[in-house]
Amino acid sequence: MAIDLKSFYASVECRERKLDPLDINLVVADESRTDKTICLAVSPALKSFGVPGRPRLFEVKQQINRLNNNRKSRILGHRFRCGSCSRKELLKNKALEIGFKIAKPRMKLYEEVSAYIYSIYLRYIAAEDIHVYSIDEAFIDITSYLKFYNCEPIELADRIISDVYQETGIIATVGIGTNLYLAKVAMDIVAKHMTPTKMGFKVAELNECTYREQLWDHQPITDFWRVGKGYARRLDKLDIHTMGEIAACSLGTLSDRYNKSLLYREFGINAEILIDHAWGFEDLTIKDINDYRPKNHCLTVGQLLNEPYNYSNGLMIIKEMSQELALKLLNTKQVTNELSLSIHYDCKTFNYVDDIEETEVNRFGRVRPKSVRGHIGLIRYSNLEHDIRKQLLRLFNEIVDSDYLLRRITITAHNLKDCQDTIVNYEQGNLFYDFSNENGLDRQQTLQETTLKIQERFGKNAIFKGLDLKDKAMTLRRNKQIGGHLA
Repeated sequence: MAIDLKSFYASVECRERKLDPLDINLVVADESRTDKTICLAVSPALKSFGVPGRPRLFEVKQQINRLNNNRKSRILGHRFRCGSCSRKELLKNKALEIGFKIAKPRMKLYEEVSAYIYSIYLRYIAAEDIHVYSIDEAFIDITSYLKFYNCEPIELADRIISDVYQETGIIATVGIGTNLYLAKVAMDIVAKHMTPTKMGFKVAELNECTYREQLWDHQPITDFWRVGKGYARRLDKLDIHTMGEIAACSLGTLSDRYNKSLLYREFGINAEILIDHAWGFEDLTIKDINDYRPKNHCLTVGQLLNEPYNYSNGLMIIKEMSQELALKLLNTKQVTNELSLSIHYDCKTFNYVDDIEETEVNRFGRVRPKSVRGHIGLIRYSNLEHDIRKQLLRLFNEIVDSDYLLRRITITAHNLKDCQDTIVNYEQGNLFYDFSNENGLDRQQTLQETTLKIQERFGKNAIFKGLDLKDKAMTLRRNKQIGGHLA
């Protein structure tokens, strides 16, 4: 079973205001970031007026203005006397101006509501049979529970999502399938076209046969899980546009124009997943997901800067992010011996540099200098801010062109190990390491641990450096955010 909480952020904001998300036009966006900010969610009511799911705020305003101009041209006097945010009222009275509410993101609230909904799932299903896919989506293996509850899959789904709605006011869409892939596809594609129940629920069910009957001819192919625009372009190059055509291609012999090797030449090993999904097969289970342990671990911190930063301000951000990474490593009791730095330049660089040879076009069609990346090692495994900052500043100086403006900075710690794994009885001497400074390193470790304890007890902004008070510093602002959005 795959469960998706419908327009989750917008639904939570409507619930907090005692409004119906199916009736009220609302977007979740931080308007203080200008109209270019991305809307985290759009209520189902506003989507019905042609507003897409993840637009920028100015795109929402443009769409509503177009609709209002059209409505205005059809009323006497070409003037609105009043407006409404209610879909029902707007459909009933064409003389009303379409309005919408803008709600500031509250990520901590969304996490709390999501956690409460997860607790509802736990009333019916054991934790080991649930995989949380995102804040508003989850997969549940209900195979062994149908006999226990003596019901059909749709009945169990209805019980769970009815509890979610009655206790939180959040409407859910459910897909049921004989494997994870079919459950996801049933939820993403089939359920959207189902007639909702009185409560607004949409539940769809698929098995391998019904999947082939209903969806082998479905277009666009990007509606299917794991098939993005890049895959679609490459399939179009092969004159393949549906899952049914992929399945047919996989049956071809070497003498045929379309055969399995054609897909493998284009997609490599990923062709195997594509072919399996075309037939509705998926071997992976929730148990496999829960049992998976990666061989190598890494930890990443990154930020999209509010405005283009010059070279010197970029150095300041590197110093701030060094502390953030060090505290995260300390909190997880891990150490690293390798760091990587990725810098994305800003398109406004052209205001400062006339001749740029290396450029790229991003997904929005904007031309900008290419990003730069670099790796650097540490002398020993460490999670000390001093060690991390020193090497990152060195790497920053090596790879960053001071003529360019910076827009995004990402730092990754590689080859992570648990702190206790690095304790050894004997250590190889190193001519480049100052062993006389061990007491100083111990003091740094104690200082970091104390800083972490203070932040955990009193909040991240309870203790900070003077560096964080500079005009372009980001730490104090980021500490009030979750995932880059207002907490």
